[in-house]
Amino acid sequence: MYDRTSRRCALDALEPPLRAALLAEAELQRLGDLSAVVTACVETRSVPRRRPGVLSRLLGGGPTQASLTAAVLTPRHLLLAVTHVRAGSTTALCGRLDDMTVTEVDPRLVMDSGVSVCTRWSNHSEAGSMHVGLGDDPVGVWFKDVLRRAVQGTRRAQGDDRAR
Repeated sequence: MYDRTSRRCALDALEPPLRAALLAEAELQRLGDLSAVVTACVETRSVPRRRPGVLSRLLGGGPTQASLTAAVLTPRHLLLAVTHVRAGSTTALCGRLDDMTVTEVDPRLVMDSGVSVCTRWSNHSEAGSMHVGLGDDPVGVWFKDVLRRAVQGTRRAQGDDRAR
């Protein structure tokens, strides 16, 4: 559905709306100085391959939009921000790694790249799943691996703490 390209970058190098939304979310969640704790940061540009057909639009598919996604990993949290380019709207969310499940997108079911992240996102009382679009390029693959290892590491550390 989308052509996605990911780039590894510093927090300060993110597109301004993404950076502003992430910093505001970090402040809201009381994470402290976000730039001091970032372990990985990636920005993904998603461009629709084609417009949906008439039938898809009639069934509620609507036009697909180009978007920018920033994913920022800290030792304990994943922060996401998405800007819909045409609308100019940006949203940001935060989830705890020790409460997170990351699953690969099944290419047999969805023609898209990225991961599905399930956690209790900031300001939500129940867990929910969100698709994080990442490129099939080396940077997108790298971030998926780093995220998966970070989630596993927090789970192992949590298990070690319970064993004591």
